[in-house]
Amino acid sequence: MLEIRRYTSNQADTWNQFVAQSKNGTFMLDRRYMDYHSNRFCDNSLMVYRRGALYALLPGNVSDDVFYSHQGLTYGGLLMNEKTSAADVVQIFKLLNDLLRAEGLRRVVYKPIPWIYHKQPSEEDLYAIVEVCGARQSRGLSSTITRECLNSWYRIRECGAKHARKAGIIIEETDDFRPFWQTLTDNLLNRYGLKPVHTIDEITMLHSRFPNHIRLVVAKKGDEVLGGTVLYVSNRVVHSQYIAASPRGKELHVLDLLFQEVIRESLKDHVFFDFGISTEKHGTYLNEQLIYQKEGFGGRGICYDWYEWDL
Repeated sequence: MLEIRRYTSNQADTWNQFVAQSKNGTFMLDRRYMDYHSNRFCDNSLMVYRRGALYALLPGNVSDDVFYSHQGLTYGGLLMNEKTSAADVVQIFKLLNDLLRAEGLRRVVYKPIPWIYHKQPSEEDLYAIVEVCGARQSRGLSSTITRECLNSWYRIRECGAKHARKAGIIIEETDDFRPFWQTLTDNLLNRYGLKPVHTIDEITMLHSRFPNHIRLVVAKKGDEVLGGTVLYVSNRVVHSQYIAASPRGKELHVLDLLFQEVIRESLKDHVFFDFGISTEKHGTYLNEQLIYQKEGFGGRGICYDWYEWDL
């Protein structure tokens, strides 16, 4: 009754249509987003059929002898529709383990979609991977705001926003990513010795494909970009994917004013605003300075979990 088949590139439209209609998918699971870094990962995405009809999707890639769902994405996991039953999901994971084991793989790393992105309850997979797979859990901590219960800002954040407004800082949305990307790149290089996950060409290309889902809001004084945030916009959640300010922008507290406006506008049409995780080293280290800033805007804890099990 259930059959797992490997995804092929000529099925992209079918894949994308299922994601759009699923109860827990977001635009990041659309092949037009996923495939921008297809040269970096060996795709091993799977499609589940029930009595010949597409029933579920599992984005994935393989590296060495490990199946990831998906190594190049913040989250992945099993994509389901409103008809997917718990009993079938249990059976899907039994079949999945058999399939991957037969291919010589030895381990699975599974990153489910956090519940705040779900259009309706969609955690059948979390039950199945514990019952069937004996999954071990790791956990990252994000900071999220819900419009259903807003928290007060810390005084330091409120004062910062007032300071920036008095300094003449203007907040605006733009399609020009280059000035902000230079600031972001400088910050990551100087603080962590890292580069952004996306190159400027990649983020510009993705924005052109998903202009309503990938948006840039910047803080400016005159024509100078002093800070900004890249927003990933899904049905229920606005997620701050990148945040950065220049040295002068930090002096003028531009991010306090920027998030005052971005959060207010985001929560008009979305249930959640999510800042992203403040944990490092697979969740074992909490960056207290970073999460203090996010909590200052009213953010409170949401977990981004990932699981692994041996085959």
